[in-house]
Amino acid sequence: MSRLQDDGLIVEGTVMARNRRLPDTGFLPIGNVTALKLKTESEKKTRTSKQKGSYGQALDTITIKKPTTVSFTLDTFDKTNLAMVLMGADSVVDASAVKTTDQPVTVTKKGIWISLGHANLDPTKVIVKNAAGTKVDEADYELNANIGLVLIKESCTTVQDGEEVKITHTTKAGGGFHIDADKVSDWDLEIMVDTTNRVNGKEGKLHIPSAVIASDSELDWFADDFNSASFSGNTVLVAGYPSSYSYSEFN
Repeated sequence: MSRLQDDGLIVEGTVMARNRRLPDTGFLPIGNVTALKLKTESEKKTRTSKQKGSYGQALDTITIKKPTTVSFTLDTFDKTNLAMVLMGADSVVDASAVKTTDQPVTVTKKGIWISLGHANLDPTKVIVKNAAGTKVDEADYELNANIGLVLIKESCTTVQDGEEVKITHTTKAGGGFHIDADKVSDWDLEIMVDTTNRVNGKEGKLHIPSAVIASDSELDWFADDFNSASFSGNTVLVAGYPSSYSYSEFN
C-alpha cells in the first residue's frame, strides 16, 4: 500500500490544561508553550548463549516498554504558571486597602531597615510616632513602601536606639496574588492541545489524560532575556482510556 501523501510536521497549537486534583475545574490555556515533547522509552532484556558453537548469540530477547516521559517549556508567567514553577500554592491578595493603626515597632538601631511585616504600602498614608506619641518628621525616616521597610535616620533626635515607635500604615488597594513556594511535590494535569500542521494545514488534537509533572528548571530573577520554565514527568494510564495519550488528525 503506497502513501497517500508525504508530509512533514511543523506544529502550532494552543495548549489547554486542567488540574485533575481539583474537582470540577475546567481547562485553561497555559500560554505560550515553546516545546512539548513525548518520549517513548523501553528496556531490552536478552538471554545470551554461553554454549559452544553459539556463544554470545541471543537465545531470547524481549522488549519491555517503560512509561512515556512528557516535558514542556513555556514562557508565560501568570499566577498559575508561576505557582507551578515555584512548586507552590497561590492565593489572592485582598483588593481592598487594609489599615494598621499604631503598630509597635522596636528600633533596634537607627540607620538600619526594619520590617513592618506588610508590603505594598501607600507611602502617603504612613505615620510614625515616637515613644512619647509625637509624630516623627518625614525627613527623619525613609520608607520602602513596596516591601514594607522603614529606616529611622541616625540624624533623628526624637527617636533613640532601642526605643519602641508606633507606625500607622495602609496598603494600596488593588490586590494581587501571593505564592507560598515549595509546598507541592508534583502536578497531575489533563492536557489537550489544539494543533495545526503548518505543512499541510490539517488540524488535530493531542490528548494526554494524565501527565504527572514537576518543575525541573531554575528561575533567574535577574535574567537579561525573557525567562522560560520547563516541566517533566510521565504520562499515566487513566481508567477508561486505551492508552496514556493519543493524537487525532482531521481531514
